[in-house]
Amino acid sequence: MNMLEEVFITGMGAYSSAGSNLPALWQHTLHGDVSATMEKFSSSRTEKIFPLYRAPLPHFQTPEKALLRSADRTAHFALAAALEAWSHAALEEKSVSKNRCGVIVGSARGPASLQEKEICSFTSTEASYQIKPSSSLYSSFSSLAGLLARVFNLQGPAFMVSSSCTSAATALHTALGMIRSGVLDLVLVGGVDAPLTKNLLEQYQQTGILATASSAKEALAPFDRDRCGTVLGEGAAFLVLESKTSLLQRGASPLGCLESIVLACEPRYRTRFDQQGLALRRVLDHSLRQARLLPQDIGLIHLHGTGTRFNDLIESRAIHACFGPLHQQPYACATKAITGHTLGAAALFQVVLTLCALGDGVIPPTTNCRNLDPACTLRLEVSDDPLIDRALCLTAGFWGVISSLILSRVKE
Repeated sequence: MNMLEEVFITGMGAYSSAGSNLPALWQHTLHGDVSATMEKFSSSRTEKIFPLYRAPLPHFQTPEKALLRSADRTAHFALAAALEAWSHAALEEKSVSKNRCGVIVGSARGPASLQEKEICSFTSTEASYQIKPSSSLYSSFSSLAGLLARVFNLQGPAFMVSSSCTSAATALHTALGMIRSGVLDLVLVGGVDAPLTKNLLEQYQQTGILATASSAKEALAPFDRDRCGTVLGEGAAFLVLESKTSLLQRGASPLGCLESIVLACEPRYRTRFDQQGLALRRVLDHSLRQARLLPQDIGLIHLHGTGTRFNDLIESRAIHACFGPLHQQPYACATKAITGHTLGAAALFQVVLTLCALGDGVIPPTTNCRNLDPACTLRLEVSDDPLIDRALCLTAGFWGVISSLILSRVKE
């Protein structure tokens, strides 16, 4: 028996620069509306202008507003997306046993803004800034899961995981295992990052992976012939993951299910993969075997598509090696030109947008890919195809981490 069957997605939510909820994000994705802007940052060494995907802080009512008063931006984004997912799942106070419900959140950088502010305060000459007693609570990674457990009164496990840009996929993998093993009935699972701080931007700039384009709206161009790097974004995406037993007891409607999820690491490199994409291909093959599927059973691939010259090429080679020449490949798309690269939240943004695509029978555009790199043989076509039942999401990150998820829509 497939260890992942009988686990369903019953709620989804997202908050990003491209929308304060998932329907808004989906519409921006379909229409190719890019929200990136140019921002100026000054450091002790220099002054730089970056294209960025910055999300406005969401508005909350009491008591959430009071709980977030000392929290980092990541907590605001996570709560907004989690509230939408919880509401989408039609969860009521007495419909589930709270001691069998958990929350697992993936993040690459955690509450980075608050951490940076606290660290900088030790060397700051501004006497007006004082560290608050709450800083020890809200500057920790665990604060993001703990805050959500408090808001929703979830009494099962509440914790964070971090594995670079696959952090949200790792959270999802962990949640699946806990439900499948019978430990939990339901998990609120998501990914969040808000990396637009001076120190982090300077760090990423030094790696050479950030886009150098002068036009913010065209800077992130996955698989385009003239792509010049990635653009960081902030936001959160969440799912409600639920056992079939719990779903039936509540009379809930499933949005989709996970047929496989594979995590792996290519340890030879820190920021890239082998030139032929062999590590990525192994994960793709493993994901298909786990789901007992053939390559032709996949109708859509949601690519990582960071817009960096090398990694986009390697990803394309892996797809070609696994699925064959262009005419045999499924449709493909990449959506980071809409969300920005949200680091640890990236995999969950891919999942929620893929489920939207499966539900509506629409293949979204790969925004800003106006001239496909001839070296990238991918089927990046916009299409209305209601016959697509399964999709694969491929995500990768620093230190060679890789995740592959296969999703299927639930037929009525």
